[in-house]
Amino acid sequence: MKHLPIAVLLLFLAACGPNTSQSDEHSNSKDTTGAPPAEVVMQKDVVIRPLSGYFVNNSVKLTDSVACWIIHNPEEMRKTFGMAKTMNNTIDTIDFSHNLLAAVVLRPSDLTQTIELSRSYVLDGNMDLHFAIKVDTPKTTYTKSMAWLGAIPKSDSVKNIRFFRGDRMMTTIDAADLREAQDTDMKH
Repeated sequence: MKHLPIAVLLLFLAACGPNTSQSDEHSNSKDTTGAPPAEVVMQKDVVIRPLSGYFVNNSVKLTDSVACWIIHNPEEMRKTFGMAKTMNNTIDTIDFSHNLLAAVVLRPSDLTQTIELSRSYVLDGNMDLHFAIKVDTPKTTYTKSMAWLGAIPKSDSVKNIRFFRGDRMMTTIDAADLREAQDTDMKH
């Protein structure tokens, strides 16, 4: 009699547990579309550190409405960008031994311009950088080239660095070419 409540409890749990029986209809169901099973796609987010305190040098000639660059050394950065030091701002720096400089620059305009990195990830050997770029009114009383700069981590697994405006690809830069150029710079 002592074990009767335990037996009743076990019987109750067995009756209320998950249904392990399957009808033939469910156990034999198959994909009738003929499509191969979907592959799991893994993308890895990339942490990009935006840099502030820089402007595009006047000596840089922009022919496209949007220019995308990867810079791998401080000399090239100094040729392209100047420091915009004021009394109360900070100039961000980049360590080229661990990072590359990604830059998106808009052609000079008197319209209001904004550039924002909206997504960044690595997928299938490509580092994809997606930007939201807006050129709109109101007009300003001067012209300037809007620039976005960011430090991206170096990675031997990245084959290409691709720049997108929204989901439309603007340009692709071969990362192997960058590594070769950097190796050449180190030898000199």
